[in-house]
Amino acid sequence: MTTSLRTTARGLVGPIYIPWAGMALSVGMLSVALPLYLTEVGLGYLSLSAVLTAAGVGSMLGGVPAGDGVARIGERRMLALGVAAIFVTTAALATTDDVVVLFLLQFLAGVGAIAMRLAGQTWIARTAEVAVRGRLLSAMGGIRRFGAFLGPVIAGVTIDRFGFTVAFAVAGIVAGVGLVPLLAGARGTGPGPVKDRIPLRQVLARHGRLLLIVTSGPILIMAARRGRSVVLPLIGDDLGLSPTTVGLLVAISTGADLALFPVAGYLMDTFGRLTAIVPAFTLMGLGLFALALADGGLPVALAGALIGVGNGLSAGTMMTLGADLAPEDAPSQFLAGFASLQDWGQIAGPLLVGWVAAGVGLAASAAALGVVLFVGVGLIVWTVGETAARA
Repeated sequence: MTTSLRTTARGLVGPIYIPWAGMALSVGMLSVALPLYLTEVGLGYLSLSAVLTAAGVGSMLGGVPAGDGVARIGERRMLALGVAAIFVTTAALATTDDVVVLFLLQFLAGVGAIAMRLAGQTWIARTAEVAVRGRLLSAMGGIRRFGAFLGPVIAGVTIDRFGFTVAFAVAGIVAGVGLVPLLAGARGTGPGPVKDRIPLRQVLARHGRLLLIVTSGPILIMAARRGRSVVLPLIGDDLGLSPTTVGLLVAISTGADLALFPVAGYLMDTFGRLTAIVPAFTLMGLGLFALALADGGLPVALAGALIGVGNGLSAGTMMTLGADLAPEDAPSQFLAGFASLQDWGQIAGPLLVGWVAAGVGLAASAAALGVVLFVGVGLIVWTVGETAARA
């Protein structure tokens, strides 16, 4: 690790990486707890998909105002607001089985998540050298994967022993821990509000066409990523496996994610962004096709592991693409537009799973996600290309 990388990363631990870890672990718990809870209270696949889509809706609609908010109030304050939103809404999930209320809670959680993501991404884009940016952002992806690895196991065991109410309360508290370093840190630490801030409308008008082009592939990538987090536990549940076993299967898939994120950052910074993107999503797509053919716990575990290997190699790739393309005079607003368009995939992924599962079956929905993923990779290569030299 170079001195520049080591020094920069150390300064990001308290304000970015610790809150991000709390959010990641909370979301990892929900990846198992929420679909199983919705099934427990009697929701069908389409209603279930609508609730699971809500976070993506919140992320998409909240992205642009959150990005403008980062420029107005600074990264640290926006991170704190995002953590608080996730803490409150997650802890409240088990208090209702009303579809509308559940949708609203997840919607607000999605707004909080995009606020955190944009604040952290903008902080790194504004302060880190291009030569280390890939590794710093892949660390955010790796931390997210750590939560996705450990969270499902904690959720499965907690549900089996204490029930859904305790599981959601624990997930909320874990997210809320991220407020501690943010509130304890020195005021003014970090880049802070943007001086001579360019109006949001002007930024979007100036870069709107570029955003529409370069996010066509990431939208499909996000759809496949979000969809696989829904279809994997549902296939396990459909095979008659216990919540603990389902949690372990999801953890196996995400274990490879956790192990490979440093490789993703190294590849991006050393050889270029596409050297991580193309092989990563190719492996992930093959894993989704294998999941469609799985007929038992072991095949699901093997397919999930292959998906995890691919997803691990992709850690931080989409955030790095956005950071490379962001203009220096309006990074948070540009990244907000990038994230908001990309997060259409968070809506499309669960809806695609629900729609295909209701009409054809869960196995077919996994295969459909694989097709979507391959198309997304092709669009990234065609419309974006290599961004490291450009940055």
